[in-house]
Amino acid sequence: MIAISKTEKQTTLSGIKPSGPLHIGNYLGALRQFVAMQNVYHCYFFVADLHSLTEPYEPKEKTAQILDLTASFLAAGLDPKKSTIFLQSFIPEHTELAWIFSTITPVPELERMTQYKDMAKRKGFTVNTGLLTYPVFMAVDILIYKSTIIPVGDDQDQHLEITRTIARNFNRRFGETFPEPKPLHTAVPRLMSLDNPLRKMSKSEPAGCIFLNDQPAVIEQKIKRAVTDTAPPKAGEMSPGVANLFQLLQEFSSEETVKKFRRAYEDGSIRYSELKPVLAKDIIKGLKPFQKKYATLIEQPKKLMSVLESGSSKARKVAQNTLQEVKHKIGLPT
Repeated sequence: MIAISKTEKQTTLSGIKPSGPLHIGNYLGALRQFVAMQNVYHCYFFVADLHSLTEPYEPKEKTAQILDLTASFLAAGLDPKKSTIFLQSFIPEHTELAWIFSTITPVPELERMTQYKDMAKRKGFTVNTGLLTYPVFMAVDILIYKSTIIPVGDDQDQHLEITRTIARNFNRRFGETFPEPKPLHTAVPRLMSLDNPLRKMSKSEPAGCIFLNDQPAVIEQKIKRAVTDTAPPKAGEMSPGVANLFQLLQEFSSEETVKKFRRAYEDGSIRYSELKPVLAKDIIKGLKPFQKKYATLIEQPKKLMSVLESGSSKARKVAQNTLQEVKHKIGLPT
């Protein structure tokens, strides 16, 4: 196994698919983490446009989605001077290495992936080869930059484990080349749908989802309609809807506000008609800086594309060096 120096600045990487507007779950669970990480690690953050092709989409909307996500990256606080921000499709080395990795990855390894099996069960959805080989491509994204630490949620552990397996298999067969990246489980809140708190917040269910660019009136209405107590909770536990509102309070409201409503909940005097307007106001206030920056950035498509081109140029140099090393080790001419 490749040794990682404790004094060396570790490399991290993460990406988001451009498939529509982001919501507050994306911000709290990913973007906010990215911004904090860029001051600690050598960071690569990318727009995963090739990954986004595995699900139905409108070709005429894809470029706009790419620019929208790039604007969101920058509005959230990602700095091109601190992080390498790039577009996946601008770096063909990703797809070439994906083919090489696919030749050392057994099909059963891919068929057992939970995400793949879940997709296969969807009604009216035809599973394509890209979804089956998605973990191989994701392994490339990580390993081509020799990333050592990857921020993941619990539901992504399986994907990172197959990345570690691919690195191990390659190293065993062709010699030490790739580090086995370790997971970084950050404190990421799991936000649930406002109108169905048993399901994770998702852009596919907009009524229960607060998007980063929702207007104040829209946010107020969505919070007002949020489900609270639908059934008696288990002893000592909040109902899913109430727990979700308190999770949002924890993220957007002051400590004093959280304590106030928690005390009210515990002594049975809580009134959600009082909590919801306060929460909506705090979310609106919390999103205002992002929305202001985004509004300016999205009107500058050339600037956004320039950021992607510059970052992709830097990333590609690293990717080219790794691919050359790989081709040499597997016996291909370089």
